[in-house]
Amino acid sequence: MTKARILSGALLVVLLAAAAGAQDKDLLSLAADLGGVLEWDPLRDVGVISFGADRISLGVGIDLAVINYRLKVGIDPPLRKNGAVWLTAAAVAALSDAVQKDRLSHAGDHMRVAAVLIDPGHGGKDGGAVGSVTVGKRQVTLREKDITLSVAQRLSEKLKRAYPDKEILFTRTVDSFVSLEDRVVIANSLLEKSKDTVLYVSIHANTSPFNKNASGFEVWCLPPEYKRTLIDDTAAGKDNHEILPILNGMLEEEISLESTVLAQEILSGLDAKIGQLSADRGLRQNDWYVVRNARMPAVLVEVGFVSNPDEGARLADDAYLQDVAEGMYSGLRAFIGRFEQNGSAGAR
Repeated sequence: MTKARILSGALLVVLLAAAAGAQDKDLLSLAADLGGVLEWDPLRDVGVISFGADRISLGVGIDLAVINYRLKVGIDPPLRKNGAVWLTAAAVAALSDAVQKDRLSHAGDHMRVAAVLIDPGHGGKDGGAVGSVTVGKRQVTLREKDITLSVAQRLSEKLKRAYPDKEILFTRTVDSFVSLEDRVVIANSLLEKSKDTVLYVSIHANTSPFNKNASGFEVWCLPPEYKRTLIDDTAAGKDNHEILPILNGMLEEEISLESTVLAQEILSGLDAKIGQLSADRGLRQNDWYVVRNARMPAVLVEVGFVSNPDEGARLADDAYLQDVAEGMYSGLRAFIGRFEQNGSAGAR
């Protein structure tokens, strides 16, 4: 998650000193001097130096770098030499000037979450996972589509009360079928209308027909190594084709990180609320359709197993579903608080 855009001069002093030193610098050493990290894609030979609140994105042989998702600066192209990527002294100086300029231009900016899109899994003709449990003397059929909608409605109520300034939206509000493709279209269309961040939370229930003992909740996000195109040629603009791989990789890395943090916060919230009754199965990663195609921080939450007799009975209990919703709400609230307090204006 990007940090606050403040003039934290200590890190910038290091960059200024490197520029004043009038010597070539390899990227790993520069990142270390800045107290930051270098993340590099060896296939595309592009990467990002992240330090404090700032990010410098650049690539071998490319005479443009991008500062903090938005400011382009001409530099001597980085060169690969002796197994490392090197910048000339002039390039370091140009980057130093650009970071100062961007910080001054955007001091006080911060990002906000404009909307939360709640996606109750399945619906209509798609019932999802099905289980059967005994509640008292009654045999109750559990349908994933009903559980997810109930949790979504309860979560929405809490979010609307807490955030009257944000849009709290659904992919479905009744027992209706919505295709995976349409769910993603709804999400991405929201993002296109907003200059701020949209969060996507897909809610599901699990099943394990061959292991009735399986139980617990888990939260899924996209594996960081999964590569996708978030910025196409048209969106990038005619002047940005050369640095399109950098822009795309930079945005992908940011969304991936934010999705992971969001997943961890929701896990913590669920663990605090229902962890004494249900096992925390942890953070998981997969390229589920909705999380790989939503161009925003996106997670998929499995709230429990309908195939487990004990957990199924809990999932049939309105009070327990309320606890599930409150756990998810707590995680979202923690994420939004951190994001809006520490977030900075970015490319979206």
